[in-house]
Amino acid sequence: MKNLSLSSKVLIGVLSGIFVGVFFGEKVAWLSICGDIFIGLLQMTVLPYIMFSLIVNIGRLSLETGKKIIRYGLIFLSFLLSIGIIYLLILPLAFPAWGSGSFYSTDFVQQSETFDFVKLYIPSNPFESLSDNVVPAVVIFSIFIGLGVMKLPNKEALLTPLDILTDGLNQVNKMIIKITPIGVFSIAAGVISDLSWSDLSRLQGYLLIYLLAVILITFVVLPYIISVFTPYSSKTIFKITRSTLLTIFATGKIIVVYPQLIENIKEILRTQDNVTQESQDEIDIIMPLAYPFPNLGTFMIFIFVPFAAWYTGEAMKFGDYPIFLSSTLLSSFVAPITGLPFSLDLLKIPKETFQLFVVSTVITDRIRVVLGAFHLISLTLLTIAAGGGFLRFKKRKFIQAMIVITITSAVSIIGMNQLLEKSMKNIPTNQEIINRFKLITPEQPNEIFEKSKRNPNRKWRGENSLSRIKRRGKIRIGYYANSLPFTFVNKDSLLVGYGIDLAHQLAKDLEVSIEFVPIDIGLIIEEINQDYFDIIMSDIFLSSRYAEEMELSKPYLDVSLALLTKKENLNFDSFDATIKLDTFTISYFERGEIAKEFITYFPNGGSYSINNPEDFFELKDNDSIKIDAHLTSAERAAAITVYHPDYKVVNPLPYHINNALVFPIAKDEVWRRYVDKWIDFRTNDGTFERIYNQWILGKEFKKEQKPWSIYENMIKPKWGAKKKDSDS
Repeated sequence: MKNLSLSSKVLIGVLSGIFVGVFFGEKVAWLSICGDIFIGLLQMTVLPYIMFSLIVNIGRLSLETGKKIIRYGLIFLSFLLSIGIIYLLILPLAFPAWGSGSFYSTDFVQQSETFDFVKLYIPSNPFESLSDNVVPAVVIFSIFIGLGVMKLPNKEALLTPLDILTDGLNQVNKMIIKITPIGVFSIAAGVISDLSWSDLSRLQGYLLIYLLAVILITFVVLPYIISVFTPYSSKTIFKITRSTLLTIFATGKIIVVYPQLIENIKEILRTQDNVTQESQDEIDIIMPLAYPFPNLGTFMIFIFVPFAAWYTGEAMKFGDYPIFLSSTLLSSFVAPITGLPFSLDLLKIPKETFQLFVVSTVITDRIRVVLGAFHLISLTLLTIAAGGGFLRFKKRKFIQAMIVITITSAVSIIGMNQLLEKSMKNIPTNQEIINRFKLITPEQPNEIFEKSKRNPNRKWRGENSLSRIKRRGKIRIGYYANSLPFTFVNKDSLLVGYGIDLAHQLAKDLEVSIEFVPIDIGLIIEEINQDYFDIIMSDIFLSSRYAEEMELSKPYLDVSLALLTKKENLNFDSFDATIKLDTFTISYFERGEIAKEFITYFPNGGSYSINNPEDFFELKDNDSIKIDAHLTSAERAAAITVYHPDYKVVNPLPYHINNALVFPIAKDEVWRRYVDKWIDFRTNDGTFERIYNQWILGKEFKKEQKPWSIYENMIKPKWGAKKKDSDS
């Protein structure tokens, strides 16, 4: 081991950690604590190093040199980001045809968080910026201090001690770097032990495309750019930086090895005879200055936006790309976890897809920092070469680069398209997912009636509904057969949904069987009052009319009103666009008073009652009646898009109109009090939430399972079986 290079030791550490994580699974999850300690040790010197290094080097800088660094730095930063823009435009071509609607997301009713650019870049309290690791603000603070020191006559009295302190911090970092193999081993083992392969399976399109982007840009595009314009070969660069890049990959952070990265670039410069001390000193300025700006690693992570659009059936059109690219330029100044929701919201892509991105960061965070680090290496070398006067354009090398990059990119994108087309066939669409959902509550004995009819067992004198249910051993539950995702019949002809799941839970608690009785369109009030049902468990809005004419339970779920309309219809995307329409008509199903309230906001709007939610799709092309949108809850509308992916959910109002869902019940005070207490009890124990998460949000309920590992799933069962045989 003593004769091995640091990069070899780091690689062995990473591979060993992966093996241990796969072999022992969650038993070695505690190793992530050791990894966190290692990252913390690396981080403790970084910000002070950046701050003091900037102050010292800018303080000793001449105004002319400073202008030169900034000018060339911005030129090459723009050049590198333009390469990123090109790949953001062409990489989505790798996505094959795919159609899938979107489940409801609570983001529909939430305001988008705004970025605090002031706190990010303006160090109003530099000590707070230091303690919170706000790197851009610390860099800005250091630049201003350096500029202030630049003009002082006796500045060396301050700069010399700071220079020594900077060297001391660098030495501490080098000491910690020696234990990198142990640190990356702990990190790899901890991450792999907690990795959920089932979650990542749906992300394969994004992960493969992003990995392709990183490989192409890191190992083909940027090395060719460096070799075309500078005297440094890619072989030399990778040889010097490989251990640092491996450490960055393992830790998932560039900042923790920033001093080491700076030393690597200085070593690259020293491979040429024309290097000067001034050029090496400029690296200490360029690298910290470049850090707060977007790098290609972060920039390319936004390929997730066209992926999310493609995956949810909202495939981006050519006209969307100017908005996408401009938002990416702005959002790439902050962490992807902060910037991506902004871009998704701007392009009206369902933000529940962001949860997929959060899962993917387990892998992508370690990939993007490698590209980000190589971006910084490329930017620094190009800027130094331009400032030092040894930037040269090699025509023959450029032609070779264009041919190799073009062919490699084209072949890779075409190959990825074919690969994804085959592999995505095994990934279920949201429609297939909702159809395979099973009831969370154990299914109770039940009978589904084809037609509605009154309860054949009349109440005895003085008997309440609860007593009759117990006496009969049956509860009559009313439902709409086509009220996705609350009550509907799936592809296997099974009655399922949010309300049906709750119905089985209620029957289970009462220890009775169920009689599911369909509701006749337009007769809900008459039938509940004429003893057709004990309770109705479809999505019934609370309204003044219903409150007057039916007995209602307490509200159990708040929903938001929305419109369902064609994707290409932009008239309802905003309040301003909708109110300017000359005329339009929305349909509604058994919610006349709510439709009238909604339409009061639009003087040119009209409403039309339909007998079945599916009629909306049949009436839309009718010559005599033209329906522009359908009014319903956002929860139901989102589920409908799963079956009709060419439709979208919109709210044209400047705010959201919320309504509550209730259970209409037989008029009986005892029965109503029981249902209200049952709602409270099952809300508090999490039943309503579990059922909501599956049927409304599309998060399939699964009993908690231990992560898979070789030891737990392969060796331990066999070892236990052999031991049992030997004992017998």
